Amino acid sequence: MKPIYLKNHFYKSLVFSLLAAISVQSFAGLLINPKRIVLEDRERGASLDLLNDGSEAARYQIYFEQKVMRPDGSIVDLEELDESATYAKDMIRYSPRRVDIEAGARQTIRIAARRPKGLEDGEYVSHLVFKEIPIPASASNKQEDEDLTVTLKPKLKIAIPIIVRKGELNATAGINDISFLSEDGRFGAFKLNIEREGNVSLYGSVEVFEVIGGESGERVAIAKGVGVYTDVESRSISVRLPKALNPDVRDYMLRFDEDEKYGGSNWVEVPFSVSQ
Repeated sequence: MKPIYLKNHFYKSLVFSLLAAISVQSFAGLLINPKRIVLEDRERGASLDLLNDGSEAARYQIYFEQKVMRPDGSIVDLEELDESATYAKDMIRYSPRRVDIEAGARQTIRIAARRPKGLEDGEYVSHLVFKEIPIPASASNKQEDEDLTVTLKPKLKIAIPIIVRKGELNATAGINDISFLSEDGRFGAFKLNIEREGNVSLYGSVEVFEVIGGESGERVAIAKGVGVYTDVESRSISVRLPKALNPDVRDYMLRFDEDEKYGGSNWVEVPFSVSQ
């Protein structure tokens, strides 16, 4: 984005408003596929594609960060690395580490894992970060103004999990502490905890179905991409409703369906009744 130089205060205010709108659009311009990578035991490599869905060229710096999951499901930066621990980033090589992607274009990132000899069985996780950085404007496009210089500095930052597994791993899932919160969101939400027991993370969808006459009926809500990492044994989640519940239905079935694509097979269903 070229620097913008202004003298009139009215136009300054107008341009600041325009810059805010442009920033939101450019921040939504990166699509990543897939949104997580899992290298199962003996798998050594994978790739992911970046798509610049914006209207201008973009530049991204690519690097690792170490994060942890909290019981509320949020993922935050690890405050201090354990020097004795092994993380996925310690086993991963990837390229390129910085990319320029034209509008509408794609870029493939190659990932390779090398597990060290003697590595203990387990799951190792790090987050690969894609941080947008400014592309300097060319000198020929610069204008000079003594009053004001406004330069867009993109701050888009997306992180996806890279998971390396070794050995025979398994986990079982459970659902408990279910409640219905009528004030959560526009139409309310089902709140629950997903329990994890074992040495590997869970990843799947939470669905809510009507139960009429003892049979499952219409699905009324779904939350996709629900993970429970090995940092926690339980995490909470709220599944918000896209429309109001049928006032004639009291009974529901909540289901956690683990995604087989990432090595899971858990299928858990728990009934719940909503008080009218």
